[in-house]
Order: sequence, then C-alpha cells, then structure tokens
Amino acid sequence: MILKFLKIGGKPATIAYPLPLVSFLGFCLTGDLMSFVVSYLFASFFFTAINLWNHVNDAEDDLEAGRVEAEFLICKRKEATAFVIVCYIVAYLLVLWWSKDKEIAVAAYIILTVLTWIYSDKIFIGRFIRRLKEDYRTEIITYLITSTSFPLLIWTFFSEVSTVGVSFALVLSATYLSGFFLKDIKDISADIQAGYRTLAVVFPPSTLLKFSVFSFIVSIMFAAFSPLLIYLSKLVFLLVILIPLLYCALRFHRHSWKIGREILSELKAYTKLHILSILAIAALSCIRSL
Repeated sequence: MILKFLKIGGKPATIAYPLPLVSFLGFCLTGDLMSFVVSYLFASFFFTAINLWNHVNDAEDDLEAGRVEAEFLICKRKEATAFVIVCYIVAYLLVLWWSKDKEIAVAAYIILTVLTWIYSDKIFIGRFIRRLKEDYRTEIITYLITSTSFPLLIWTFFSEVSTVGVSFALVLSATYLSGFFLKDIKDISADIQAGYRTLAVVFPPSTLLKFSVFSFIVSIMFAAFSPLLIYLSKLVFLLVILIPLLYCALRFHRHSWKIGREILSELKAYTKLHILSILAIAALSCIRSL
C-alpha cells in the first residue's frame, strides 16, 4: 500500500521530483553533495504529500474520468490522508535538521504547507470554502507564491539566502510557471466536467501557450543577467536556449498558437527545452567555482 501511495505521489513529474533538477542545480552552484541528497529527499517527501493529497481529494472526479488509481484512493482515503500528513512532517524535520537559513526556510515551509493543503482540500476546510484550485485567480496566486517559495527553501539546504539564492529561486520559479501553464491545458476536459473556473477553462489553449512561452523567456532572461552565470557562459547559454526557442515560437505563431498535430513535434521539443535550460545553467554555473 505504501509503495502505491509513493507511486501515485510521484505524479505529475516536475523539475524537482521525481526529476532531481532543482537539487542538481543547487549542487552545481555550491558543490555540496550532501545538501543535494538531503534537499532531494525533502522534495521527495514534500511532493509526495502535495501530489497524493491532490489525488485523494480529486478521487471521485478521477474515477469518472476513468483513472485507475481513483478507486484505490477512495477505499484507502483515511490511510492516504495519514500518509500525506506523515510526509509533510518528515519534510519539515528535514528542514529543521539541514537548512542553513532556518528562519527563511521555516517561514517558506509554513507558507507552502498551508497553501498546498488548502489548494487541494475539499475534505476538511474545503467543505466550507471554495478550493484554491477551482478558480483561476486563486490558482495563479497560489502558483506564484509556491513556485517562488519552494526553490528558495531548497536553496537554504545549500546556503544562506543571498543574491545567488534569490536568482536561483526566480529562474526556477519562472521555469516552473511556464510548465504550469502547459499542465493546465492538459487538464481542461476534467476541469470543465468538474465545473471549475481554472486557467484552462477561462482562457483558450493558445493564450496559455503564449503565457508559457513568455514565462520561459522571463526565466532565460533572469538566468542570463543573474550571478548564476558569468562572462562568456551567459552568451553560450543564450545561444543554446534562445535559438531552438525562437524556432518553436515561430512555428507556434505560424499556426496561430493553436494546439494541434501541426505543432506537436515543436511542442515536444519546447517542453524539453525547460529541462535543457536547467541542465545548461547547471553545467555553465560550474565555471563560477573554477
């Protein structure tokens, strides 16, 4: 049962978990291997908690959509809820044990925990107030806050917060938001059926794709003009990322930013650019310590 909870809690995949890219970038910037391990362990427990909690609360909707784990979660709701709470607690203990800037780390953790819990909860608090995920305004506010707080918290595993730490958080926040807009496009059918007013319901897919590209460009600019990269590495980074991004954006524009088969290959390449950009920053940032 625990293994199944862990499997469900690993979906959807993000740049922090199960992919270790956020922690890997922190490692490349500092060379601290132990902090890489502990920060990724934290991300594993934290994302398992928020993902599993989201799936538990959406189990009935997921069952109607034919998702196979939904029936299991309905039957094991109490156990899954207890497991979520344990994961949150273990994640908090890791913050207390290893964070090098505990005041900021604890504050960020409290913000993240409260928002991610209320975002999904319709079992406890959600019986009295509308869930944050059900309206595009509270949805985007939640993601703006959490997408910045999380990488800032991860940075505290490696070092005290500094200009490098703030840059680390801003770059990853913009990258994460770019992926968030794409995720909302995939969820549109389920959101309409559930009666939610999410971004995917309120805005057309073409607009969300534009939001995603804009957020990704912001991320690239943050990286290029931040202390994460130095000298010629900034130029190398821009050439590696902007050329394929420009190609994808031109293809999107040629087809009026409409999601369809015509841009499927470019869309796949575009999503892979998010991973490539973090890996490029990680590799080029190692020059800082030479």
